Amino acid sequence: MTASERNGAEAPEPLFHGDAEAVAASGMPLPSLRVLQAAGAIQALKTPKEHGGFKRMWREEDVLIASIGAAISEHFAWNIRIVAEAMAKTRPGTWSALTASIAETISPEEGPLVRSTEDDWHLDLIDRKFLFLRVPPLFATIFPDAPPGKSDLIIGYATSKDTFQMLPWLAGSPQGLAKLSKASSPAQAAAAERIYKLAIATRANALSTASINISMQVRAAWRRLHGLDAHFLQDALR
Repeated sequence: MTASERNGAEAPEPLFHGDAEAVAASGMPLPSLRVLQAAGAIQALKTPKEHGGFKRMWREEDVLIASIGAAISEHFAWNIRIVAEAMAKTRPGTWSALTASIAETISPEEGPLVRSTEDDWHLDLIDRKFLFLRVPPLFATIFPDAPPGKSDLIIGYATSKDTFQMLPWLAGSPQGLAKLSKASSPAQAAAAERIYKLAIATRANALSTASINISMQVRAAWRRLHGLDAHFLQDALR
């Protein structure tokens, strides 16, 4: 069932969308969508054409996830390669959980102005290096390896070579470190713990913080994908 059906629309929306629709809704150029796909952050499907050959089609979820990548690229000034790495290396199911939570609350009847809510998810870039996912406390419980009681979760960090290195959440608690030591090695666990603590300390003493409300970004992409206008308040200043 699509989000449109859940919200009582008269006719169901198509399950898949072509390149032009995906680009227009996500704000991500087609070459960048293909980079995201190559990294494993999203996945297109090949569907047969009537007179032979195939065409590329995108699931709604993948278009919405791509819109997060577009926001990261724009607001954090990251090139598409590091964006793709960061999104692909984020723990499996994270972006799907976000799009699912949005789909349950979005409505075509809402006006074109995209507003924030207290349950929105955010990405925070600390000192242009450490990437954090900030979620409502209730949603933090869906991540089994997250440090207990934490809703401000480190994803990883950008390296000097324009790559992205994920940090395991297990490094955030003694119990997690014990598991990490068994799964890798004590030396690797100790190294992860050291960088993890550095990331947390850097966040507490940040020289700069850049934030994106990715829930708003996804809601805007959903509206565009369904042929509806979507505007942010900041658009009025342009």
